[in-house]
Amino acid sequence: MAPASSPAADVFLNAEPYAASAAANRGELAPMPQTASDIPGLFRDPTGAWVAIGGRAQVLLVATQALHGRPAPSRLSSLTDPAWKGKVALTKPTAGPALAHFAALFLAWGERRTETWLQGLGLNDVQLLPDDEAVRNAVVAGRAAIGIVSTDEAAKAAASAAKVDVIYPDQRSIGVFVWPTALAMPKNAPHPEEARKLVERLASHDIEQLLVARAPGFLPLRHGIPVPPGVRSAANLVVVSVNPASIVAEIARRKDRIAAWTAAMERK
Repeated sequence: MAPASSPAADVFLNAEPYAASAAANRGELAPMPQTASDIPGLFRDPTGAWVAIGGRAQVLLVATQALHGRPAPSRLSSLTDPAWKGKVALTKPTAGPALAHFAALFLAWGERRTETWLQGLGLNDVQLLPDDEAVRNAVVAGRAAIGIVSTDEAAKAAASAAKVDVIYPDQRSIGVFVWPTALAMPKNAPHPEEARKLVERLASHDIEQLLVARAPGFLPLRHGIPVPPGVRSAANLVVVSVNPASIVAEIARRKDRIAAWTAAMERK
């Protein structure tokens, strides 16, 4: 997102809320319109400076043939089970939704439990791969039995001929992590009237429904939006209950620790 003194556009719709949160903290954003009023509070800036229009969840992609009769894991904590040693793949948590996910776990689980989980992943020889696409390919090709991926990559695997299951984890505890998009308008947008009309339209219920229908793997956040086959609505899931603005702050606090863990894993 461009500096407030010279915004590069009238409206921003980003796949992640990093830039919008930073701009909101600097006081650079205009309030969101009434059409966004039914978006759940978890998926909006606490001050109303930006809102989410859909999001992606961090799910477990499981190669069903690799289970060999064992039940598929339904909790992130199960990934440290010795039965899955060397068979779990993750995106390196140094950027994007993967980093946000780890930061959210520090908030939802607390430091002690999250550190224990990280230690367990290390002992279990988890595979750290460059991105979600690489994790998806590892599961599909059988190099991993389980991968943590965003739902857009999981949707690609589910739509292929691969024998995979998509599991939304921790539905009986902290819930699945959903990382939202972010719709925002600079206070000094070059064309303010046109920008306000566009934001009102983009924040509406039917645009979120259109996004979900056209962008495989994106989840609706509002109630009452139909979903394509293989997709679930965040409104019908137990979701990690931490506001994205808090997660952005936690990323700043934890990124060095997460980077150090990642580097240690890569040296193994």
